[in-house]
Amino acid sequence: MARALRRLAGVLAAVLAFAALVAAPAAASSTAPSDGSVSWSVQPSTENGPDGRTAFTYELEPGATVSDVVRVNNFSDTPQTFRVYSQDAINTPEGSFSLLEGSETPVDVGLWAAVSHDSVEVPAGGHVDLPFTLTVPANATPGDHAGGIVASLTDVVTEEDDNQVLVENRVGARIYLRVGGDLAPSVRIQSVSASFDGGWIPFAGGSLSVTYELENTGNVRLTGSQLVDVEGPLGVALKSVHPDDLPELLPGQKYTVTTEATGVQRLGRLTARVSIDPASLNVPEGSVEPPDVSAVASVWAVPWPELLVLLVIVVLLVLLRRRSRGRRRRAAEAIAAAEARGRAAAAAELGTSRIVAVLTAGVLALLGLAGLAGPAVAGERPAPGEMDVTVTVPSPSPTGSDSGSDSGSVGGTGDADGGEGEHPPTGADLAGWAGIGVLLVVFGTLLARPLRRTGAGAGEAAA
Repeated sequence: MARALRRLAGVLAAVLAFAALVAAPAAASSTAPSDGSVSWSVQPSTENGPDGRTAFTYELEPGATVSDVVRVNNFSDTPQTFRVYSQDAINTPEGSFSLLEGSETPVDVGLWAAVSHDSVEVPAGGHVDLPFTLTVPANATPGDHAGGIVASLTDVVTEEDDNQVLVENRVGARIYLRVGGDLAPSVRIQSVSASFDGGWIPFAGGSLSVTYELENTGNVRLTGSQLVDVEGPLGVALKSVHPDDLPELLPGQKYTVTTEATGVQRLGRLTARVSIDPASLNVPEGSVEPPDVSAVASVWAVPWPELLVLLVIVVLLVLLRRRSRGRRRRAAEAIAAAEARGRAAAAAELGTSRIVAVLTAGVLALLGLAGLAGPAVAGERPAPGEMDVTVTVPSPSPTGSDSGSDSGSVGGTGDADGGEGEHPPTGADLAGWAGIGVLLVVFGTLLARPLRRTGAGAGEAAA
């Protein structure tokens, strides 16, 4: 049994956390629900009934006491008994106004307020007005304090596994109290963090999520505007986001904000700058305004998709450059080979002409030698039966001669005109001509050898 009660208490605490009070300015419902469920509301009232107030608002000095009336309305068609109590106000992590759970002990307005009854039975479709008092301690801190008066119903709910749990449903009216003294509004940004989700689509940008916590460090309820600027390297502005205005932030309370900037380009190190322009609520004209505050957080947004695209482009450019250089190299080699072949052909043609000239000169020299050698041999050897006779005729003496006789001599030489006759070629002349012809032929052969080597080298270079 004790184990079951502990389990019921734990479940009840969990349910109460989710069923925290969110006091509405007006009644929770103006008509009875058609499904038979219970509907009720809590609102400010007077001895003569509601006066149009949506919340209990007081400005008191330390030690002061105020009396007031709260009304509980039952919109259901059956009588209901409600538990009535006062509690301190808080802000939820999302910034909403709420009250501490009924099981927690109040230390502020919830402690200072005292309702005349802990519970009240309200007839079907009726209402009950309950008086209460609010006494400000003498040592109360100046500034704003908040709480509420709650009317709650506790139900026993049976779960699917037949376990029974207690569920407390609460509705309340807000209490705003300002204790006299100096007002010092201020707010602080803390726990700023940023994360980037870029995906893999190049140049499409990503989402930058920024989370931060706002704390009311002053003694005045605050609201205000928010701004988140996203900056890239060197302070380049990339994106600006305007989250919703601050909800009513109670003194000493914290509020967690999460906002997202989309379409942020990946530019490396990104900076998220949070700026808050706070404003005090319900302060006299000329009161000190809270100063603006800001904070930053940084995150890396590495452009992996863009770098991958850039790498592909670089690889393609390198391949195209190599292909172009290969074509130019092959064209240059073809031109060089053609030029080499042309030079080889020209050299071969020139060498051939020279060889032909040298060989022709050699052959002509040999042919001339053969033509000259024939008469020489014939002059030295007369034909059979013939005799070579040389007759010398003496010339008259300049002083005359009376002999009148002619004398002959054998062995003289001359021609019919009395001049000196031509001598046939000797053996030395023939040997000289023969040597010249042989040298010309050898020289032509030697010229042909380097020309053949040059032609072969040009052919290999062209290949």
